[in-house]
Amino acid sequence: MKLGGGHPNNGLEKYLANDRKVLSFNIMWDDRTLEGQVNFFTLNYFLADDTVEINEVAKQNCGKDPYASLLKRCKLPKKPILTHYPGMTLQKEEFYRPKDFICGLNVDLLSRDCLIYDCDQFTKSWYRENLNIEQEPVSLESAPLKKFEQAIPPYNGYGSEEDSLGSFYSLDPKRPKVDVKKIFANS
Repeated sequence: MKLGGGHPNNGLEKYLANDRKVLSFNIMWDDRTLEGQVNFFTLNYFLADDTVEINEVAKQNCGKDPYASLLKRCKLPKKPILTHYPGMTLQKEEFYRPKDFICGLNVDLLSRDCLIYDCDQFTKSWYRENLNIEQEPVSLESAPLKKFEQAIPPYNGYGSEEDSLGSFYSLDPKRPKVDVKKIFANS
């Protein structure tokens, strides 16, 4: 008894050929809202199943909540189709492909206009070999950081001068360290 012929599984073939191959891009979102700022993200495109994840590049002491993921790994539509119920529309959704991510271009990611300004070495070589595209990084012009220095206030007459400096450096001032060896030697 024959079991019958199998059907080709193109998804499995693509998965086996591209497993663990990830195109990684550095993107910038210049948020011009009232409390907005320039935000930096890493966009990872997984070649095995054409999914995308977007993670925020965390900076120390930036004042933001530690939610690093802007988008969990999923297929990213170019123009999302909004309906009241899933499957209600007959329109075909178009998803982002590798040819859409080129350094220097702006892409619309979840209604955010983002600039792709760089990518990693594997991504550059993959584009060169498969799409004959040379990925050139875009230089970002940044304003020089302002340095603020707080002047040390003059001695106010209360306690010793070390006590005044202690209250300047910390809200919970600590006593100056006592040199015990010097006290024993001079007593």
